[in-house]
Amino acid sequence: MGVESCSAYVNEVLKFRKALNLTSIHEADVFQGRFIRPSLALSRWMPESGRLLDIGSGMGVPGIPLLMTHPGLRGVLVERRKKRAEFLRHLIRKLGLNAEAHDADIRALEPLGVDVCVARAVTDQAELLAMCAPHMRQGGVAVLPVPSGSRAVDLSGWALETQELLSADGENEDAQLVRCYRYG
Repeated sequence: MGVESCSAYVNEVLKFRKALNLTSIHEADVFQGRFIRPSLALSRWMPESGRLLDIGSGMGVPGIPLLMTHPGLRGVLVERRKKRAEFLRHLIRKLGLNAEAHDADIRALEPLGVDVCVARAVTDQAELLAMCAPHMRQGGVAVLPVPSGSRAVDLSGWALETQELLSADGENEDAQLVRCYRYG
């Protein structure tokens, strides 16, 4: 991700943070540590090309940082709140991303045919995998940061492929557990 693109993204979120209730964070370096680095830690599971679905995208994490670093991916950002979805469209235009944003409940959309699904703090794993399933291509993956004490789920159609405790910056206190489930 280019420094200019990253700065532009962070600046836009901080500029609109109060008006759209995006985050209480008001410092760029804190935003980087809390949202950008953990989003980019998911990069190892991203394909070089295909479609990425970000459910409950909100202010665009983890989808936008991943799209900025993986130009071969086409993003589908889904956010139920209309104003936030419009903000995502603004970011897509401003950053020149290959993406679209929907202001809808993911369960109301026609199948999207995606290769990878990501989400941050939307709901529990089982419900999230159920939301992803209608939109996944055979063999696609769901890459989910989850609470470290949570159990893996056993849901028809999904297989736990890997789980890993990641640290965005080499510090254990910022570690996140990531589970990767394969569909089909």
